[in-house]
Amino acid sequence: MIIKSKEKINVNGKNKPVWVLDTDALTVTHNSASAEPSVTAFSSDHIRYHLHYRAEYHKSRLKKLVDNGEIKNYLEELDINVTNEIIKQTNTTLENDKDYHNALAVGDLRTANGLKNMIRLCVKDVVFEYMVYI
Repeated sequence: MIIKSKEKINVNGKNKPVWVLDTDALTVTHNSASAEPSVTAFSSDHIRYHLHYRAEYHKSRLKKLVDNGEIKNYLEELDINVTNEIIKQTNTTLENDKDYHNALAVGDLRTANGLKNMIRLCVKDVVFEYMVYI
């Protein structure tokens, strides 16, 4: 889905929207009369899921972010916050996981990494529920 801002700007004789969000390509384009369009691409799953969720259930909120020129900053902050929270919650859980510490103590890195990956996946589901699907 492509969402364009109401505000238009004249670029090389053509009226173009100042902001364009492409929820499928995960890009935000900022058109300017004095420079080439600036395209910011996102690649994380949480941005993809969030945009698709918002497009389906809260399209007017997404449109408002695009119209106000806040969409790029909003997505950048969301990306940072979700990533940091996943790391934080994974580390907190690992601190209290006896199996993980036992595997590290005996040098079983395969088991330790497997446990860390499983914990990260479990944490990711919870973080997504509270930060992505809103």
